[in-house]
Amino acid sequence: MEKRRSAIVFVDGNNWYHNVKSLMKKSRGLDFEKLGSLICEKFGLDLVEVRYYNSVPDIELGEENYYKHMVFLASLKKKGVMVNTRKLKVVMNSGKKLRIEKGVDVQIAADMIDFCLVSGKCDVCLLISGDADFLPAMDVIKNQGKEVITASVSRGYSRDLRSGNFRYVVLKRADLDSCMGGA
Repeated sequence: MEKRRSAIVFVDGNNWYHNVKSLMKKSRGLDFEKLGSLICEKFGLDLVEVRYYNSVPDIELGEENYYKHMVFLASLKKKGVMVNTRKLKVVMNSGKKLRIEKGVDVQIAADMIDFCLVSGKCDVCLLISGDADFLPAMDVIKNQGKEVITASVSRGYSRDLRSGNFRYVVLKRADLDSCMGGA
């Protein structure tokens, strides 16, 4: 019997949250371990771990969602999800405060290259994101004979990610419903 390839799931939290709102109002109950296992099964992969990446608002800015967000991240950690965060930047633009996520996508891309190509922690990177900004890192991994598979809901899922150069799965509401029961 041939050994199945190993996969690490990389969740682009901000992209996921904004895209999944099109299918469900309350996505916080989603169990990312179940979701990772579901996607791995679709592709015949063994799940190694789930890594969740997101920005965190600064409490000093009076962010009302700060505590909710921190409880959410703590619940992910409690379930064994590796949580990676960067500070949410606030910039002024035409007199308005804009909240900008900085460095999260680069961290995901660097970790995918590290874990798949450098340290060899996985054979396949399973990216839960619809963001085409990851294509250069995905190409590096593919050119080294490894694989990146993407997964997202249809809303916000870049056509470039679904162009045929990489395997992908469009997640449906039924997929998400089957993964409820977590954080």
